[in-house]
Amino acid sequence: MSNYSKDNNIEKSLLNEILNPSDYDTNLQNIAHIIIKFFSVDFCLIISDFNHLRYFYRLKNVTNNNSIISPSKLHNLIEINWITELKNEAKLKSISDLSNKKYQKILPFFEDIKVKSLLGIGTNFKGETNGIVILGKSQAYQWSQKDKTRLKKLVNIVGIACHLSQVNTILDEKNVSKDSSFSLTNTSKLLEKNPILKLWSESTRKKLEKQIAWNRKVIYNMITIMSDQTRNPLAIIKMVITVLRTRELSSEEFSNRIAMLEDAWSKLNEINEKILQLKHLKSQRLNYNLGSINLTELLKNITNSFQNQWQEYSKNSLKLSTNFRIKPEQLINTDIQHLTYIIKEILTNASKFSVPNSTVTLEVTSENETNNSPIIIILSNISEYGCQENMNEFFEPFYREQIVIDSGIPGIGVGLYIVKDLVELLQGKISVDCLPTENPKHCKIVFRLVLPQSLSSS
Repeated sequence: MSNYSKDNNIEKSLLNEILNPSDYDTNLQNIAHIIIKFFSVDFCLIISDFNHLRYFYRLKNVTNNNSIISPSKLHNLIEINWITELKNEAKLKSISDLSNKKYQKILPFFEDIKVKSLLGIGTNFKGETNGIVILGKSQAYQWSQKDKTRLKKLVNIVGIACHLSQVNTILDEKNVSKDSSFSLTNTSKLLEKNPILKLWSESTRKKLEKQIAWNRKVIYNMITIMSDQTRNPLAIIKMVITVLRTRELSSEEFSNRIAMLEDAWSKLNEINEKILQLKHLKSQRLNYNLGSINLTELLKNITNSFQNQWQEYSKNSLKLSTNFRIKPEQLINTDIQHLTYIIKEILTNASKFSVPNSTVTLEVTSENETNNSPIIIILSNISEYGCQENMNEFFEPFYREQIVIDSGIPGIGVGLYIVKDLVELLQGKISVDCLPTENPKHCKIVFRLVLPQSLSSS
């Protein structure tokens, strides 16, 4: 995996930790752990508040009784010049070997916890220093420029976490300082007297917290994906405009540049169409128009179209295998437009994530042979993008795995989210599973769609 990908992963992990609705002290403790793993260091200390001496640290290997950092130890440490310079100057400092004589004052503190080399920097929020981060290794170590550059990038995110922790402390102090009448409001008394109302209140609060966490996650994913998917088309448009303004082009070169613009426009327009579909889906009550159609004919028309596209696109060269285990004259009474969209979207998903030269399989059957038996449509493909742990995320809006983003596969992660809503509108169910294959690098992604033969008009 590239360094760019690794940097993206840790930034995402740190941001996710900040967005996690737990208390901010726990967030900072977890952030110290994340930083230890990313930099492969033995020690990470985050001081988030010098006035109240709030600090959070992690040691990779705890082997002695001196590993606990007490407030008295820390108070003495922050008075040492090397630390005060981190606080007061917006620059990064490193020590490759603490045994050097010039570090005699700072050595005793880190000697107890078996740390021999340090890398530190001040954190800031809105231009003001609000803490420091110190990394340590258990042996003498010459910190590389890559280490320093990465720490400089991450310290901005840590500064946000320090700020939130400080604000949280201030709010806690204000609440504690208020008189007892504030904590024993009429609402609290009412909840204490009525256990049922108290239970409802707790349930409502938990649902609200869960919804807030989900909203934060969706917003983060949306910003990340939109930035990723629009960057290249916009860069191409800018490049072509620059060329057209500064160079005389032959007719062939001009045609090539126009084709590049059209391709970039097409990608941006596809993103725009998906967003508009999502807006339409969520901004009004969707209806369906009932119609009766031969299911086999509908599916054959759709699959033939995709098979032709896949054969033309030689890079993937996917094959499509169909197996219709229903009566040739089988009719289904449903919204034909919505059903067509659902099938096309699942096939499009397969075309993006299938292993080249593999086979996509579409099977159609019914639960039993009765006239009202539900129709079952199973679509499977071989992929290298998927694992069982992430299956529940497939139908979440703006969800895309990091490996998918890194691989440059187009999409913004709303297609399957729209599919799920349309399936529910058609009174059906859809699920996805990930199965192992003989090749440990590949998996089998299986979508299972269950629809009623006749949609209720109620």
